[in-house]
Amino acid sequence: MQHNRLKAVCPIQVLRDTRYLTRQIMFKGKACSAIIFLFDGLPYSYVNHCMHMHRPLNCEQDAIFDETGQFLRCSMHGFIFDPTTGVCQSPVCYGERLQALRLQEIEGILYFAEKHLNLMA
Repeated sequence: MQHNRLKAVCPIQVLRDTRYLTRQIMFKGKACSAIIFLFDGLPYSYVNHCMHMHRPLNCEQDAIFDETGQFLRCSMHGFIFDPTTGVCQSPVCYGERLQALRLQEIEGILYFAEKHLNLMA
């Protein structure tokens, strides 16, 4: 991976101190937000967009996990997703996936490692 394709997200320690972060991005030419979080100590990121109603997962509550902490959850209708794969576990969209965003950690800093992603101001 070429370093000029890497876009700094945050120090990994920031994710250890918070539930999740969002970043405004351009992905494949479209403005959207990304969610970034740790799950079982590993960093993950997805385009923050539930495929059911085309809303951010945190659109109605400042949360992206269900009450068990084991599934990502859309706060609008409660659809749940596997946090490690982004696969929907709810019947209406079962098997569909959130759009994963690759992350890379270098010396304690997390970077987006996506060719078609740019950070917005």
